[in-house]
Amino acid sequence: MRVLLVMPTPFENGRLGLENVVWLSEPVALTSVGTAIQDRHEVRVLDLRLEDEDALVRTLSTWKPDVVGTTSMTTDAYQAKAVLRTAKNVCPGVLTLVGGHHPTLCPDEFDFDYVDVIVQGEGEHTLREIMSRWEAQRDAGDRTFDGVKGTRWRDADGVRRVNAKREQTASLDDLPIPNRRLIEKYQGRYFFTAFRPMASIFTSRGCSFDCNFCAIWEFYERRTRFLSAKKIVDQMEACAEPFVFVLDDNFLTNKRRVVELCDEMERRGLKKYWMTQGRTDFAADNPELVARLAKNGLVMLLSGFESNDDDNLAALRKKSSWQKNLRANEILRENGVVSTGIFMVRPDWTKEQFAGLYEYVNSLDIGIPLFTILTPLPGTQLYRAYKDKLLTNDHRLFDLLHAVLPTRLPREEFYAEFCRAYDATEKSVRSAYKWFFKARPTFIPKNLTSIVWFYARTWRYQRIHGDHRSFLRDEEGLLNGPGAEAGLTWEDVAYPKGDEHVAAKSASDEAPATAGGKLVKLRIPRRIWADDVAEASAGVGR
Repeated sequence: MRVLLVMPTPFENGRLGLENVVWLSEPVALTSVGTAIQDRHEVRVLDLRLEDEDALVRTLSTWKPDVVGTTSMTTDAYQAKAVLRTAKNVCPGVLTLVGGHHPTLCPDEFDFDYVDVIVQGEGEHTLREIMSRWEAQRDAGDRTFDGVKGTRWRDADGVRRVNAKREQTASLDDLPIPNRRLIEKYQGRYFFTAFRPMASIFTSRGCSFDCNFCAIWEFYERRTRFLSAKKIVDQMEACAEPFVFVLDDNFLTNKRRVVELCDEMERRGLKKYWMTQGRTDFAADNPELVARLAKNGLVMLLSGFESNDDDNLAALRKKSSWQKNLRANEILRENGVVSTGIFMVRPDWTKEQFAGLYEYVNSLDIGIPLFTILTPLPGTQLYRAYKDKLLTNDHRLFDLLHAVLPTRLPREEFYAEFCRAYDATEKSVRSAYKWFFKARPTFIPKNLTSIVWFYARTWRYQRIHGDHRSFLRDEEGLLNGPGAEAGLTWEDVAYPKGDEHVAAKSASDEAPATAGGKLVKLRIPRRIWADDVAEASAGVGR
């Protein structure tokens, strides 16, 4: 059977958005599930981020797939649904599937007649079973998938049925290595800043921490699993690109694993530049390991610094400190590793707090500072706490660049402070790259073309991001959520102060804390999507 797997484009022309500007990684989620079925089926991956606007309709019309699947994060949920709606219009008999983080955490948002199956959780084994059933049932027009774990499907009466969740694969080594030939036509076009061309791999799934603004640990049901060092180096060696991005949500989480990987890289003489994501506290506590990773090709670490204030970090359940951030950045700088730091501003900030953050960033010498706005993303603890106070429910504004909760400053002033972030922290960037090029003097001549390409690309984007009116234009007509309808202000939201956990413990292990006389309870009951699936599949509440 013919299976078309589609990566939706995440934004509209002229809208704000970091993807396609700072970072464009391979659609590893699609190549992973595509590899799982390609031994029995003809699989194509269509990356709409790198295609002309008519590519989807043209491919559907000419190739006529039997199955169309797509994936979705929160910000591209509308585009993912548009992919499946278009597939049904062009190929009425096609079976349509959607999976990924947003459908797993918010499945009801995909409950439309043009979506045949919603896949929740990991998809490799689930897609295999779906394909086997569809092969047997297609001629009869039977689109029921009773018993296929990890799915929501419609019965003959149009009622969405929920199957039991699928258990995660115990060992990632048991899964096939994603076949990068599925995206061969796009290779050379993926990048992170000036690191280009870039391949993308994963070496683990999950995160051991439970930050309340993040849903990664919820998606993976509080578990973290790892590929073996041999499998990791096998993948890196197979990549023709000079740069490899390790897409792990938290690469720096297991000290023994990092040591084993360095041993394997050194034994096999691997020569690759690579980048990844990891926590600053691990880097601060393990300087000798960071030095060893740098010697084995690590050139960039993306970390969530989040804040210049320990109370803010505590409020986010970050379990780190600003001192750890400082120490980590010193270690990275000394070893020639570019620090990409993500910093989070809060809607209730004053001008003085913005200025304080920018001063802090300049003291760190961050090579690539990225600034976001505290956003209660669907599926997170913050979302459950604040969903009734949101100014909008439009997912396009949940891109971490728009304030979906009331701001303390007038919105125009808030965005004016936010959009000056990159100009205000230029000192940090200049200083960081002096250190980097001193530690790696051959990097510029080897990669000059990519460096020039990236700065030309960001210059065009900065014209949009540097104008606070761009933010206001994006949200025009979209601020109609429950918080907006109720006329809430920042004082009605009771933003976390950082001391809720202390006050709550002193009163009672279960009692919510107070801030400004208002209830604040960030440690809400630890219910995740798998609990909802268990109830729905068992018929609870029907």
